[in-house]
Amino acid sequence: MEKVDGRVMGMLNRRSVGTLWLFVSIVIIGVPGCGWIQRDRTPEEIFSLALSGIAGKETLSFEGEAGLRRENSGLFENQFKFEGKLENHDRLTLQTRLPGAVTAVGTGVHPTAVNPNGQPSGFSASFERKQGQWMALSAQHEPLRGSLSRFNPIAQMEKIDGMHKTIQSEYGSGRRTRTLRIELAPEDAKIWAQAQLNDEMTAIRAEYMHKAGMVTGTSKEKLEKDLDKVWKQGEITMQQMMEQAKVQTVYHLTVDRKTSLPLRLSSESQVSYTDNSHRSNKEALVTDVNFKSYQ
Repeated sequence: MEKVDGRVMGMLNRRSVGTLWLFVSIVIIGVPGCGWIQRDRTPEEIFSLALSGIAGKETLSFEGEAGLRRENSGLFENQFKFEGKLENHDRLTLQTRLPGAVTAVGTGVHPTAVNPNGQPSGFSASFERKQGQWMALSAQHEPLRGSLSRFNPIAQMEKIDGMHKTIQSEYGSGRRTRTLRIELAPEDAKIWAQAQLNDEMTAIRAEYMHKAGMVTGTSKEKLEKDLDKVWKQGEITMQQMMEQAKVQTVYHLTVDRKTSLPLRLSSESQVSYTDNSHRSNKEALVTDVNFKSYQ
């Protein structure tokens, strides 16, 4: 009987030890930060980590393309490719690949590779981040300072961070990546689009007034007045169209699961408006950027 009791007690002891280890395992697994089970990050946290990661890099490079699509057509207008390189943390050079010649007017804007006809196939412009803002290093009368800045993916992510938006995880991401869908609040998207258009209009005016100022003779003053009149009318027309316009902007951000760094940033900004002839129009600016390397 004692032997039987001894065997029974041994079995109970072994079961107790087994149960104890199971209990301890459950406790350990349930303790946050022990690495057994990690809480899945929210889309907002993923975006924040991606922004922090890219903000801390000294150098990086990317390639992208952009195009304008009107109405529901699948064809793009004014489509072009571009690439960028960040150096010394705050110095960015954007280079486009465009057909035709571009004259370099001011500092920071230079013709790039030439085509078989000996004409520049694009242009480049430099920007520098100062106190959280990206400033163009081109001359004030150079229109590229207003147009190229909108294709800076780093500036876009920084701008998105301070706007009202909804962020959702997209299904179908690979094991190594997470993809976020970021939709800006319509009012914020409209304010941002209008600010970009205003910057471009101001740059265009500065460019043409600069050219008018180089004209000699009695026609100089008249030319300047005519250009100013045309520009003001164009600004009024743009403001009237944008006042009733609706803007929808959606970004898709693909992030590396391991490093939390952005791998791809694509966007579509759709503007619906009524022109002076009371016709409804719809335009969409589409961009797609792939980040190539980080250091």
